[in-house]
Amino acid sequence: RIRAIEAVTNVPLVIHGGSGVPADHRRRLARETAICKFNIGTELRMAFGKALREAIGADTGRFDRVALLKETEAPVLEAARKVLTNLYK
Repeated sequence: RIRAIEAVTNVPLVIHGGSGVPADHRRRLARETAICKFNIGTELRMAFGKALREAIGADTGRFDRVALLKETEAPVLEAARKVLTNLYK
């Protein structure tokens, strides 16, 4: 189906819902098709949610939102790095 879309347009393509596409498929699509963007918001939000739950769970009495949110930064960055790195393996 992607080939059919490529045949009728010369604009770069986007995969919406890219978080649901396995890494090996993303890599193949990025290399072999006109797809140049994968929306991975769900994947990043999942990393954020997990990190936030862990930060809150580590000290349930803590309520410094700045400190709690700071602990989500590295895991979200790592999730983004993982996606990008997997595209170029």
